[in-house]
Amino acid sequence: MSAYSSSGSEQNIARPIALVLGVVYLAAGVIGFAATGFHGFVTPHGDTFLGFPINIFHNIVHIGIGAILIVASRLPDATMTQGILLGVGILYVAATLLGFLGKLPIIAVTTAGNPDNYLHLVSAAVALFGGLAGAAQQRGADAAFGR
Repeated sequence: MSAYSSSGSEQNIARPIALVLGVVYLAAGVIGFAATGFHGFVTPHGDTFLGFPINIFHNIVHIGIGAILIVASRLPDATMTQGILLGVGILYVAATLLGFLGKLPIIAVTTAGNPDNYLHLVSAAVALFGGLAGAAQQRGADAAFGR
């Protein structure tokens, strides 16, 4: 029996959510280099891109998370995609909390009013929704097929 069996794994909502979120973050990381160049690796008051303070390390984090999510969207088992989305969602919840506390200067998030805090909050919500909705969909498909 393949990973794309009658459980509907290939149509799991977690996959397109991981793909879209991954492409957005990968693109933001790559485009971010247009603003930062290759100077100021972890400067707390780096350059800005569309109003978001960034630095090279921030770009690298976005590229890494984007790549992980793109790969996750293509994994043969949708439960792995769901788990990765949940992990990324938890990571972004932590980034949001640390950002609101002003404890993320390494990625140029230095104040509670930094717009990145709200982007991280939205990213956390989307990733957590994707992971949880995908898991619920998987459970429903498994129940329909008597698993």
